[in-house]
Amino acid sequence: MKTNSTFKTRSCFALIFILALSLNLKGQTTHNVSVTSNVFTPSQLTITVGDKVVWKNDEGSHNVNGKQATFPNNPSSFGNEVGAAWTYEYVFNTAGTYNYQCDPHAGMGMVGKVIVNPKTVTSSQTMADVTEKIRLYPNPASEYIELIVPSNYKTINSVKIYSIAGSVVDEKTFSENKETFRYDISLFRNGIYLIEVNAENQKNVLKFIKQ
Repeated sequence: MKTNSTFKTRSCFALIFILALSLNLKGQTTHNVSVTSNVFTPSQLTITVGDKVVWKNDEGSHNVNGKQATFPNNPSSFGNEVGAAWTYEYVFNTAGTYNYQCDPHAGMGMVGKVIVNPKTVTSSQTMADVTEKIRLYPNPASEYIELIVPSNYKTINSVKIYSIAGSVVDEKTFSENKETFRYDISLFRNGIYLIEVNAENQKNVLKFIKQ
């Protein structure tokens, strides 16, 4: 019986994961940047939160460096190592302006910019619908994730993090209301995880990527 229960639980979360992933990808646009002749083409993009940018290096030894160590005002870090014949992609989940460069050729003007606009609220949504949801930041993340809980959730009962296979990776319970929760995920393996927030007898499931 325990085996069947475990199987059903994992199957349930696998289904939730597929649904969450499909909802996340719905409406996502992919933008391509060519990396050749010491230039990014186009050098500037304007995209929407949730869109993906794919850089493809077909000529020379280059990299994409949008890390906050180089550009402190970037909302989050992204980038890859210097090399030849590579493809690098990144999903921008936070609105703002991101600057980046090719480290070996920045002095030659090999720089770029990505402007990420917030998603437009549709006519069927109100601003309250958007702002009153539990939010997760940053995503993707490498060191930690932080949950921002809106004030309308008076009681947060528990929080669980599941692997894609459905096993519990971390679990916490709370006896008092909290507005933010921070998890150290630095020791997690890279991959996709689900976080379940139990609030006032309602389950909220969000997806995040550890990279």
